Amino acid sequence: MNTRLEENYEILERITDGFFAVDSLWNFTYVNKEATRLLFRSRDDLIGKNVWQEFPEAIDLQFYQQYHKAIKEQVPVIFDAYFSPLQTWFDVRAYPSSNGLTVYFRDVTLEKMKRTEKEQHFKSLFQHNPDAVFSFDINGNYLSVNPAMEQLLGYSEEEYLQQSFVPLVYEDDKERTIKHYNKAASGTTQRYQTKAIHKNGSIIDVDVTNTPIIINEEVVGVYGIAKDITSSKKSENALKAKTQQLESFIENNGDAIVIVSIQGNVIQVNKAFEETFGWSKQEIVGLKLFQLPIIPSETFDEVRKFEAEVKNGNHVIRAETTRLRRDGSILNVLLSTSPIKDANGKMDGWSVILKDITEWKKSREMLQTTEKLSIAGQLAAGIAHEIRNPITAIKGFIQLIDLSNDNYYKEYFSIMSSEIQRIEQILSELLILAKPQVSKLEQKEINVLLNQVITLLDTQAILNNVEIVTEFPPEATYIQCDENQLKQVFINFIKNAIEAMPKGGQLVIQIRKINHDKLNIRFIDEGVGMSKETLSKLGQPFYTTKEKGTGLGYMISKKIIENHSGELSIISEPLKGTTIDIFLPLVL
Repeated sequence: MNTRLEENYEILERITDGFFAVDSLWNFTYVNKEATRLLFRSRDDLIGKNVWQEFPEAIDLQFYQQYHKAIKEQVPVIFDAYFSPLQTWFDVRAYPSSNGLTVYFRDVTLEKMKRTEKEQHFKSLFQHNPDAVFSFDINGNYLSVNPAMEQLLGYSEEEYLQQSFVPLVYEDDKERTIKHYNKAASGTTQRYQTKAIHKNGSIIDVDVTNTPIIINEEVVGVYGIAKDITSSKKSENALKAKTQQLESFIENNGDAIVIVSIQGNVIQVNKAFEETFGWSKQEIVGLKLFQLPIIPSETFDEVRKFEAEVKNGNHVIRAETTRLRRDGSILNVLLSTSPIKDANGKMDGWSVILKDITEWKKSREMLQTTEKLSIAGQLAAGIAHEIRNPITAIKGFIQLIDLSNDNYYKEYFSIMSSEIQRIEQILSELLILAKPQVSKLEQKEINVLLNQVITLLDTQAILNNVEIVTEFPPEATYIQCDENQLKQVFINFIKNAIEAMPKGGQLVIQIRKINHDKLNIRFIDEGVGMSKETLSKLGQPFYTTKEKGTGLGYMISKKIIENHSGELSIISEPLKGTTIDIFLPLVL
């Protein structure tokens, strides 16, 4: 062995890789020390022997294929392969020559195990992530999807891998989504919300993050993570809708509303406030509570009391007080305040509702007048009824006496008959006072009439723990009527319903159109009700179920309805309440 060859062998003995050489017949010609260690064979066991006979298991592995490729094509080969008899991964580099093959190899089992562990961690994170995870090539075609992505839109992995993301985006969001993707494909991470189309056609709201995949400083694709936010989006939209509804309720409410912050500054007033008091929103918003020009100075103590109540979390309900208009006039109002709390239940401010009761006070005075007239009418009817019967008897006897031929008393009989006729005339006038007459028919909106009466009796209902519920059509409904007489009927029936519920309850008042030419007004209470016998006697003079009643209220109401070309009916059962139906002709 020459000196140069010895030097080469000495170098091969020192390298950290295993090394061996074989001739053209695949017989070992050299094996270094590291190779004997890695292969667990001595040099003497291998030199001169055939590699495939010594390691027959390698014939079915990459070693056999790659070594033959190197010899046949005279090209170097580099590969990783697992040798199961030694349970070892080898990193192999083989170089062909005209008379054989030289092979460098090293044990990379630990590296493989670490790499495999990382890959398994990544795969586990990818596969078991509760959010949809996926990757695209640079053109937006799917390269991989996890099971959560399959579940998100209902497509299988195979179906995803045959398409890009574009067809799965809702049409209205497509242009914006593509812009975000292109920015990610240019190297900038994007997060955005969009709508995706489920396989079944439904629309899914998703929160998406796109991150560029960068290899050797070049973007080669895009990673994506998507979270289904459909439920939260619906909740958000529902909250937004409720907020809009609340804003609409405040702005379009017929009563003046003021919203005050916890610091005591006015932050909102509605249109009704401007119309009622004459100041604009711009003039009022931002003012402190006691700077409000609508508050008379003499009510400051009262306002401080109300403020203290609401700051303690209490409500002030329908307190009667006064406020000032811009023109200096005083308005009588019902004031209600309520605390406003945030999502955490912490007080954030309070609302003040001011209901103008000027007309209500006028109506109340009108009601008192009506009740006085009603009492007068009832008294007149009672007097007429009680006196007419004996007067009739007296008149009959006088006529009988007058038939006699005694002319001596003729003059007296004539005077008595004249006076009795005068009494009858007075009784007739009393009955006219007691009997309702339709004197002035005008076109009126029934919703308005009933609301006015309800406003009038609402306080009495509340005091008796009765809730009045209205079911009126949204459109205006007109009839020809005498306004005051119909109000008298409505007052009578509502008061009767309240009195019929001594323990409280609900009174439902409905307005319905029937066959386009008739109107039905219905009063439904939950009171004590009436028996069939009692119902059959309703309308009889002086028959009443009330301790202090006269029995004329129902008669008068029925007569008023009949004088308006209407009909009246009652359905009632003991302990189940009473339903009163009024039918009136509509104005066509």
